[in-house]
Formats: sequence, structure tokens, C-alpha cells
Amino acid sequence: MKRVIIGENQTINRPVCLPTHGNLKVRVGEMVEFGSLIAESSQPERFEVIDIPSHFNLSPEQGEGTIKRLLGDVIAKGDVLAQKDGFITQLFRSPGDGKVVSLRDGRITLAIGLEKEQVFAPMPGVVVELIGTRGAMISLTGTVVEGARGNGKVAQGELAFWDDLETNLLGVPGEMVKDKLIAFKKFATAGQIRRVLRLKPAGLILPSVSYKQFNLVSELDIAVISLLGFGETNMDTASMAMLETMAGKTVCLLAEESTWGPKLSPLLILPADKPADLGLTRQTARLEAGAKVRLMGKPYIGMVGTVKALPKQPAVFASGLQSPVVELLCDDDQVINASIHNVELIQS
Repeated sequence: MKRVIIGENQTINRPVCLPTHGNLKVRVGEMVEFGSLIAESSQPERFEVIDIPSHFNLSPEQGEGTIKRLLGDVIAKGDVLAQKDGFITQLFRSPGDGKVVSLRDGRITLAIGLEKEQVFAPMPGVVVELIGTRGAMISLTGTVVEGARGNGKVAQGELAFWDDLETNLLGVPGEMVKDKLIAFKKFATAGQIRRVLRLKPAGLILPSVSYKQFNLVSELDIAVISLLGFGETNMDTASMAMLETMAGKTVCLLAEESTWGPKLSPLLILPADKPADLGLTRQTARLEAGAKVRLMGKPYIGMVGTVKALPKQPAVFASGLQSPVVELLCDDDQVINASIHNVELIQS
């Protein structure tokens, strides 16, 4: 059964890593801010193999004698790599800035150009662990709402509800949206999303995303999170309650994908004033009477309720599925028997 984090005073540990080894820019115990440089690496843009014997129409042994560079030489674009003497001197020049990384049988392998890759902190926090020379683990305590889907971006900004802004009969001024994180309480149509995008927000928080909108959302340059995944569903009451406490405050939107370790879920985080407690004293939520859960799967997707009982006997549903069930009392006093596979346990 999946757990979903929706609550205050939650501790989040987030790995921030390069895909390869690099140079660390932080140390354990250091406080970092959103956007702080964590690690960087430099890699050649491309490798190029130059066949000198073929160029000068020579044997490999003769070709080696024309090479004017040594292994490890740093070269600039236009520098002479090889020279064939004769009635007319022939030269072969470097196609770009780089370094000689291999010399064999008259062939020169060049590492051309330099491409720098950097990773930055997606949230403020404290560095609690270094992950080799690739990056670090950042820890933060705050109010957290976990989502289902993200488009791989991160953002930080003041949170505002589009539903509240849209009630203005004179229209929504651009300064009320620009560089802010805009949340939708109800399912957002493609037209609403395009209208918001014209006002330059820093990110979007959507209750759900329809399959038709997926390409539009995934290709945006700003961070986008879908709290309930795919569908045309309004925001659930548990997430709504947490987001309302974040309104008007600076929050972090982590819609990024993991580049190291297990898959990371997208998160919306309001940092607490106190430092991270590393979660050493927090009790893990258990599926038992009184536990808070959220339903996934039609027709109850997004509904929030409290566990009344855990029947011992499995139930057979209309689809033919036989599964253990959870008896739930929902917010509207409706009692539902749901498959345990369609229940998310809320860690609050």
C-alpha cells in the first residue's frame, strides 16, 4: 500500500546528484538556499578521431612520424597536429579547442570543447550527507504535500490560488501571477492553463491532468505538479487544507525527476522556521482504525476519509477482483468499502 505525505512538520531528505563524478561545492552541516550550487563536473562536448595516415596517404608507421603533438597536450583551434614535409608542406590543424587523449597507429583522438554540468539545491535545508563526489543529501522540515506527477522542473515562489484570482471581474493583473506558484482548486482546462501561462508564473499546481493535456504540461519550461495524477478531478480536501495554509507564503515546488537512487515523488514544501529534525522522533503512519487515507481510482478518486474498520474477509468487486478491503467514513459521511490497492495512507 502506498503512503502519501500531506501534513505539517514533515522532514524531507532529497538527494541532489550529478549523473557522473564531479567536484562538490558543499560540506556536511552546511545550510543551503534554493538554487545553491551543490556539485559540478566538466566533460568534453565530443570526441573526434583524426586518421592522419589516410589524410596524408601514408602507412600507419609513416603517419606516426608526422604527428607533432604528445599525449595530454592541450590545443587550440587551428594548432598544427601533423605536418608532412615535401615539395609542398602539408599541415593538419585542430578542428577546435581541446586535448589529445589518445595516439595510436597514426590516429589522434581529441576531446573537443568543454561542457559544464551543475546541480543546484531544489529547496533550502541542511546538508546531512555527501554522496561520493556526485552530490549531497539535503534535509528540510516543513509543511509538505506530495503529488503524483511532475514535469522534471523545480521552482520557488509565493503560492496563490487561480480560482480566487479569477473572481476579479476586471481580469487578473499580471503582477498577481508573475513569478508565483499558481494552484488550481478545480480541474484546469487547457484554456485556463494557457491563460495563466501568458502571465508568466513560476510554476503550476494542478489537481489532475487529462491525457490530452499531458504533452502541453510536460513540455513547459516552468515546474508543474499534478497532485492526483491523470484524470479530470478536483483537488482533494486533505491537499486543499495544506495548500490553504501555504497561500501567500514562499514555497518550493519540486517536480523534478530523480537522477540517483529510487524514484522521487514530486513535492510542494513550505519550509519551517526551525532546522530539520531528520525525522528521528516521528512515528510512521499505520493502516488502522482512525487513520486518514485518500482514495485513488474511479469513481472515488481524490476522496479523503477515515478508516472505520479493516474487515478480515476479502471482498469480490464487480470487476471480479478479489482484494482485502478498508471500510471508510468519508468527509461527506458516506461509508465506502474500498480495495486496499486503491487507498493511499496519509502521513500527516
